[in-house]
Amino acid sequence: MSGLELEGVNVWLGAQHVLKNIDLSVAQGECVALLGPSGCGKTTTLRTIAGFVVPQEGRVSIAGKPTSNLPPNKRNVGLVFQDYALFPHMTVSENVGYGLRMRKIDGIVRSQQVERALTMVQLLDMKDRMPSQLSGGQRQRIALARALVIQPDILLLDEPLGALDRKLRDQMQVELKQLQKKLGITTIIVTHDQEEALSLADRIAVMFDGQIEEIGKPVNLYETPSSLKVMEFLGSSNILSMVVNRQDASGATLSGHHHYSVHVAQCAFNVNERITAAIRPEHIQILPIAEIASDTLEATTIECVYKGGLVEVHCRLSDGTQMKAQSDASSVQRLNLMQQGLKIALRLDPSRLQLFSPSSKERTHDRT
Repeated sequence: MSGLELEGVNVWLGAQHVLKNIDLSVAQGECVALLGPSGCGKTTTLRTIAGFVVPQEGRVSIAGKPTSNLPPNKRNVGLVFQDYALFPHMTVSENVGYGLRMRKIDGIVRSQQVERALTMVQLLDMKDRMPSQLSGGQRQRIALARALVIQPDILLLDEPLGALDRKLRDQMQVELKQLQKKLGITTIIVTHDQEEALSLADRIAVMFDGQIEEIGKPVNLYETPSSLKVMEFLGSSNILSMVVNRQDASGATLSGHHHYSVHVAQCAFNVNERITAAIRPEHIQILPIAEIASDTLEATTIECVYKGGLVEVHCRLSDGTQMKAQSDASSVQRLNLMQQGLKIALRLDPSRLQLFSPSSKERTHDRT
């Protein structure tokens, strides 16, 4: 059963074409994240689903029902905003029960449903407090309970964890994911936080300039994106210009900067064709300069950024190309990588290289 359908949705705000032919199908109980830079149209997409923005073209269906003639208050949608939008003069119980009161639900039934919702987010003992007496994480849970208490067909979350500190955000990611799966509610999350999207969503729709560039499972978008644009946006990546030297039954040999050569198992490009190769920092091995070889790149360290168990090593090739690799702390100490200007060798894992056409920026084969 479909939880949400957007078909050919176009939205103009004045002369600006904000959403361009948006097609999105979300299964019942699925969680999809709309991810993209500021101004890409993800919040407008959410507001269109909620009914606050009316598309000039296309249609929106929720739980199999067209919404063309339905105002926001008739769509049975649960909304959670970044600032939570709690009423400061109401208690926790009154905030959670507000939507039920607007639906004229009987007082006794309303109280039972409010207590059930507060139990769901583990805050029943806070029911008589005011929002000002709650922590940021508690206010986030109350906003979530208020959205869920009406038993919505779809839950819409607009940067729901953006106001929380890092530790609390990590904790709430786990709790939110567990709750969403337990309830089996169709959920759309708008976020610019890549880690949040990767952690929470069953699928991610990456948006640029009012369009969905690519949609897929988090692991597929991260490991084998179809476009270089998504590769560069979702996580860190290193970009190299290379040429296909030769091909045979075992694959293809690619050459690049300063006699660098690497063999890949699959390549859909032609001999002598110039291509763009991309690779994640965690798929690059850092070696002492003494181990330089034809399948490694010589680089000079610029900076090392300590990130707990891992260290990001920023370096530069002789032609000025900047590279980023990851290493564990013990390797950093062994190789003395914290020293700026150190000569090192980089070995790229050929099975992790993603190959794109420089013109189309699209990957034309599965992971090599």
